[in-house]
Amino acid sequence: MSEFKLPPLKKAKRGEGPKLTDSGLLTKRIVKQVESYLPIILTRFKAGQDMEKVIRDIGQHAGVEPDMVAKYVQAVIKAGSSQAASGGSSLL
Repeated sequence: MSEFKLPPLKKAKRGEGPKLTDSGLLTKRIVKQVESYLPIILTRFKAGQDMEKVIRDIGQHAGVEPDMVAKYVQAVIKAGSSQAASGGSSLL
């Protein structure tokens, strides 16, 4: 698998990281903004990077709230579990 890289982000000052808040429902627009980052998300998770940091980084790059990235990842996992249980081949 090829390595995916994002441009460096500005570091937040210590203690300034916001808590994940509920920004509402996952919409098709948000899915479109985040889905292209899925290979990067998976690569970083497999590398053992902190999930919250990955979600915040991807949210900033995708232009969405971090909780939307988390909801997208949860939806992909749920769809993958359903696919495995039913023997299907489509994620969404």
